[in-house]
Amino acid sequence: MADDLVTCPYNIAHTIQRRRFDNHLMKCSRSYQHIKLDTCVFNTTHRIKPELMNQHLLVCPDKAHYDAEALENVVKECSMTRATVVDNTPAEEEVDEEDWGASCNNTAGGYNPAATIKNRNVIRKIHNATPSERKAFREEEIRRLRAIRSKTGDEEDLNENGSDVSSAVNQRYIPGLCVKNYTHSL
Repeated sequence: MADDLVTCPYNIAHTIQRRRFDNHLMKCSRSYQHIKLDTCVFNTTHRIKPELMNQHLLVCPDKAHYDAEALENVVKECSMTRATVVDNTPAEEEVDEEDWGASCNNTAGGYNPAATIKNRNVIRKIHNATPSERKAFREEEIRRLRAIRSKTGDEEDLNENGSDVSSAVNQRYIPGLCVKNYTHSL
């Protein structure tokens, strides 16, 4: 039990258990701010007067642990730098005919979503455009959809909003409910 007690560097009357010494040092350093002590670079619980710090760094017991770890890291680093040369060139009979990158190098093919959707009966949107650009895009979109529908034989006409006129006639819009062929008049 006596080995577990450590004397506080701020007040020699304080004897603290080693496991609680870190917390005690924080409290005492706040209480005794007029005492200037430097912290050891090898162990933060070592608080030394600034004029004695160089001498302490030469004889600090925790320096041995630090030096051993530093030496171990240097040995690991040196052993890792010794690389063996490996020849990865395939032999003549091992030439592989399969080329996985050939499909990536094909610039003519591939999927282009803008080009694909341009030829389909789908209403497109334009983003980040001025009002005049949006109006021109909507007009062009109506012309594009009419051309696509005339090619496919779909005779439904589009009104100026881009929606189907025939479906708008057969449906009466009630918010939250859409009923087809609604014939009751108000």
